[in-house]
Amino acid sequence: MNVFALTYIFLYLLISGVIFKSLQAIRTEQWFKPNRTQDIQIILMSLSMGISYLVTNFIVDLIKYTNQIFILF
Repeated sequence: MNVFALTYIFLYLLISGVIFKSLQAIRTEQWFKPNRTQDIQIILMSLSMGISYLVTNFIVDLIKYTNQIFILF
């Protein structure tokens, strides 16, 4: 079970960085009032953490279920 915990933490950190960088490419300045950079940063961090959580859980569940399928055969 420790392997899954380390895999989960590593994937979460890796995916968080990738998603945060990709969310920065979106022009969010147009959606907010001028000089609201702190609000934009909070939104980007929250979105990246939420999306990272979902993607990481999907990948870890996919690994678990594929291992269970191999046990059946």
